Amino acid sequence: MASGRNVREQILRAAVEAATAHGITKLSMGDVARQAGLSRQTLYRHFPSKDALIAAVVASETDSLIAEVVGAGAGLDDPRDSLEAAVLAALRATRDHPLLDRLIRTEPEALLPLLITDGGPVMAQVRAVVEAIIDERVVSLDPVRRRRLADIVSRLLVSYAVSAPDDPPEVVAEAIATFLTHGALHGAPG
Repeated sequence: MASGRNVREQILRAAVEAATAHGITKLSMGDVARQAGLSRQTLYRHFPSKDALIAAVVASETDSLIAEVVGAGAGLDDPRDSLEAAVLAALRATRDHPLLDRLIRTEPEALLPLLITDGGPVMAQVRAVVEAIIDERVVSLDPVRRRRLADIVSRLLVSYAVSAPDDPPEVVAEAIATFLTHGALHGAPG
């Protein structure tokens, strides 16, 4: 018998697949239950509403992308190289994410409140991780500058996820890393 956690993960995977096929607006709990091979009753036991399910999908997918990005920059000692690797991983992961791609193309109005609002779950998750990385990796910054840098990096990452730049990800990652490390870490006005 599958554990509650396994069923929840099965439902989240099915929700991503169903939302990629149908979009968020047209997504139904029945679609997700069918995709997961579960009854609607089981689905509702884990998620009482479509909104709760979508919120869980957004949090889960954001956590996965963040883990990938953090892992990409973790093994590098130089802050600039680490930032470049992390930004590159973020750009590639968001460009290759099928649900994000679909929503950007077909339902940006459903996606934008989740991503770009300060109260939105994605911006809060991204900012918290960026702040933690800056606290750990860039000890020479005062708290105000750290907070500002975390805000800038978070907004850049989310913005580029929503609207991919024309340049290849490698070029963008290098430019962002150079700009931020030279400006933010080497004497930009506070």
